[in-house]
Amino acid sequence: MKHELILKQKQKLILTPQLYQSINILQLNIVELRNVINQELIENPLLEIAQPKKIETESDQREYENDNDVEDKNVPQEKINLIDCLSYLKEKEYVAHSSKQHDYRKDGLERILSYRISLQDYLLNQLRLTTKNALDYKIGEYIIGNIDENGYLKLSLEIVSKEINIEEDRIYKILQLIQSFDPPGVGARSLEECLLIQEKQLEYHDINLQEIIKKYLPDLANKSYQRIAKELDLSVTEIQKLADAIKKNFDPKPGRKMSSLNEIKYTIPDLVIRKKTNGEYRIIQNDTFLPRIKINHMYKNILDRGNDSVFLHEKRLSDQRKNIDRKIKDTKEYIENKINSAKYLINGIEHRKQTINRIIETLIDYQRDFLDKGILFIKPLTLKDVADRLNIHESTVSRAIHGKYIQTPRGLVKIKFFFSKRIEDNNTESISATKIKKMIKTLIQTENHCQPWSDQKIADLLYLKENINIARRTVTKYRKTLKILPSKFRKRFNM
Repeated sequence: MKHELILKQKQKLILTPQLYQSINILQLNIVELRNVINQELIENPLLEIAQPKKIETESDQREYENDNDVEDKNVPQEKINLIDCLSYLKEKEYVAHSSKQHDYRKDGLERILSYRISLQDYLLNQLRLTTKNALDYKIGEYIIGNIDENGYLKLSLEIVSKEINIEEDRIYKILQLIQSFDPPGVGARSLEECLLIQEKQLEYHDINLQEIIKKYLPDLANKSYQRIAKELDLSVTEIQKLADAIKKNFDPKPGRKMSSLNEIKYTIPDLVIRKKTNGEYRIIQNDTFLPRIKINHMYKNILDRGNDSVFLHEKRLSDQRKNIDRKIKDTKEYIENKINSAKYLINGIEHRKQTINRIIETLIDYQRDFLDKGILFIKPLTLKDVADRLNIHESTVSRAIHGKYIQTPRGLVKIKFFFSKRIEDNNTESISATKIKKMIKTLIQTENHCQPWSDQKIADLLYLKENINIARRTVTKYRKTLKILPSKFRKRFNM
């Protein structure tokens, strides 16, 4: 066997920490990015929030820009005690993590959070007003504590009886009391019981409605009105009226009325597109939501000055001198690491801003007809189209638009909305899948609900009216995406 050494060259992509952080920052939406910045402000004492100045003249503007420049060289060159700086940094880190250092009494009323009552608290308040016996209150408190966010009791009375060592009959009486509380249907152990409680509280007193709830809910979901009508000896129209009443006035998840108050979520756009008077579009970055950060120049000056510190000019050779040298070295390494971390973050944020801005400019050029006229004029567009135009990789475009929203003259939409699959029509022209979905939705809205169109019929209508040739399964796929029911579930009977 012959042994030999062979040298080979090959290209290999290595992700540096700076590149890795830049990629992560690029795919963050504005809310996630703000959380990252706030966390870095806590962990990195060399970072601080740049306070905006009142800009009146051009000289003030230049001064403001210089104050926020990471590479500013006009910082006064003062002699700094590195040992004191190290102790200050440790102290600052401790204060940032310590909640005891903050006096919330000085914050004012604007920092007081509003409190929304939970479902359990709401039920307990009603329980206090309706019970006088301490044991009954304890039973009710235990039952309410086991009601989920949808308003259902997930434990059986047998289990409750074993847990609190009280007979089931007494527990059942307290459960009936809770089931009379607001919201109607709360405390039910099944969907049928929930709807029956609501039927009683809403005072329908309809035997047929009660029968449907007890026996025919699966048939009602499948819109098997004819079967229900036959067994109850009623007309299909009457069954449809009862089904409409359940759908309109009954809530299968009564607890959501309270829990939804505590789950209000707001969508914050990363960018805003506004139309100017000359017809052009302007891109506005939503930077006001993000804190403007900068590096504290005092610590950067420590590294810039190098060995000019007064401590480095001393020539003592004692053990104390060696200890001071070690502390100076540790301090400089600590500051250098924190400055690099701050620079990576600031550069990553700037790169994210520039990349997203370039992509949105390209999207405006491609989708100007959509912005001017509406969704029926949206054009097919892929990640590759944008990537080729900007000379970047598709994955970069994908990360840049991931989970981000944009406010347009056509409403608040995901940036991903601008990208749509390309479909060829009979005129060999490409058409957007988003446009076809809109056409399908419009056709279904205008159909005769007593004789709704099948997916094949919709495909035929698209061919006849718009000369768009797509398969039935494609119509089915788009209809499901739009969350529209099949024709048999959309059918209604003459009233």
